[in-house]
Amino acid sequence: MPPYMSTANFITLARLPLLGLVAWLLYFPGGPAAWVALGLLPVLFLMDWADGYMARGRGQVSGLGGVLDIAMDRVVENVLWVVFAHQGLVPVWVPILFIARSFLVDGLRGYALAQGHSAFGMMHSRAGRFLVAGRLMRGLYGLAKGFSFGGLALLVALGGAARPATPGLDLAVRLLVYCSVGLCVIRGVPVLLDARALLNDAV
Repeated sequence: MPPYMSTANFITLARLPLLGLVAWLLYFPGGPAAWVALGLLPVLFLMDWADGYMARGRGQVSGLGGVLDIAMDRVVENVLWVVFAHQGLVPVWVPILFIARSFLVDGLRGYALAQGHSAFGMMHSRAGRFLVAGRLMRGLYGLAKGFSFGGLALLVALGGAARPATPGLDLAVRLLVYCSVGLCVIRGVPVLLDARALLNDAV
C-alpha cells in the first residue's frame, strides 16, 4: 500500500464506489433496490465519521487526509442532491446552490491552505469559528443533511415522484431540506467574510 494511503484515507476513498452504488440503486423507485439504497445511506455517512476517528486514533491526521475528507464530503452531498433533483424530489436550485457554495468555499480554503492555514484555521472571527469550525454547528449541519437524504431516499423507496400522497412525510422532508439549505448558506457566508483578510494580504 502506498505510504499516503493510510487506513483513514482508504476509508475516505472507499466512500466513492459506495456512493456510486447508492446513486444507481436510487433509480429504481418503489422497489427493493431503493430500500437497499436507504439502508446503505447510514453506512456512507458513518464512514465519514470512521475515517476521522481512525485518523485521530492512529495518529494518521495529515494535510492530505483533511483535503480528501472535505473533497469526498462535497462529492457525496452534491451527487445526492443532483440525483434527488433529477428525480423531481427537490428543486433544481438546491443542488445548484450547494455546488456553487462548495466551489467558492473550497476554492478559498485551497488558497488558505497554500498560505499555510488549515481549512478551519483560516476562520478568525468569533462567528466564523462558531458557525464553521465549531463542532456543534458542524454536527448540526451533518445531521440536517443526513436526515434530508434519508427522508428523500425514503420517498424514493415509497415510489419516488409517482408515489401515493404522503402530506406529513413530504412536509417533514421539505423542512429538513430547507434547514440544510439554510445552514449551507449560514456556514458559507463567514468563510467568504473571513477570507477577506487573506485576500487583502495578497494584494
